[in-house]
Amino acid sequence: MTKVCGSLFLLLPLTLTLFSNPIRFPARGFAKILQEDEAQKRLSEYRNFVSSGTNQTHFHDGFAMRFQLRHMPRRGNEIIQTGSIYGPFLGSGISRFSINSEISGDNDKDYLLKNGKIPKFWKSESIQNVPVPLVTNFITKPLVEGMNYTPFDLIMPFIFWDAKYEKSGKVAGRPAHIFSFQSPVWIIEEKPEWKEFTLALDDAYQAPLRVQTLSGSQILIRTLILRSFKKIGDRWIVKEVDCRDNKSGSVTRMRITSAALGIDFDPSFFSPDGLSRRVKIDPQLFLSTD
Repeated sequence: MTKVCGSLFLLLPLTLTLFSNPIRFPARGFAKILQEDEAQKRLSEYRNFVSSGTNQTHFHDGFAMRFQLRHMPRRGNEIIQTGSIYGPFLGSGISRFSINSEISGDNDKDYLLKNGKIPKFWKSESIQNVPVPLVTNFITKPLVEGMNYTPFDLIMPFIFWDAKYEKSGKVAGRPAHIFSFQSPVWIIEEKPEWKEFTLALDDAYQAPLRVQTLSGSQILIRTLILRSFKKIGDRWIVKEVDCRDNKSGSVTRMRITSAALGIDFDPSFFSPDGLSRRVKIDPQLFLSTD
């Protein structure tokens, strides 16, 4: 089985995954049913990957990505927002991202996210220039007002909760294994309808293909699903991911517009004290996904 090389933002355990040197993208089809111990082993391997400690020594492993959020409501005008994602190395378990200001870069907001059963967050606004810890309910709030994406969608903390192997088959045209996770109290207190999450892991790459949020009566509330991939150098990167709100019928599409890999970051950039420092990367290092 080909190993996953990295996950960006742990999106970007669903949301953004890099694959290691595939000769070509594997064939589509159905995945075979797993024995329970094999299913839990696969999930454990994925958990271990996306929670790798930041105290490891890594050189030329950092990544930076520019993204666009495009909100498409069922009715009304579309909304566009841009931002960036950074990580010290793929699978580090900690990342930072920024949402660009519509007025001036001086007002950009920077966030630091550390994944786990109960994730931790920090925020810095350049006007204040002082990083502050955020309360847990931040995880369920929209990244941009009026859009569907939340920090929860980016880091997917449920992968660290107790899991049940449901079945195997085909998701988004690819062989996959499906796991379910029950919400803990701290999630239900903020989102009472978010009772269960299902995760579809790609059979070949152990990359997330789809995440569904379900109510207690198994009504589908939200869906994250991969739309397209792009090869950057010798790696595959997930290019587009949709976040659909089933109640409103709206879709927010995250599209990676360019990526820079193999960056040497100062480790302090990924600490709360370093969050107020701007990340500066040579624009020529970014490769377009178009």
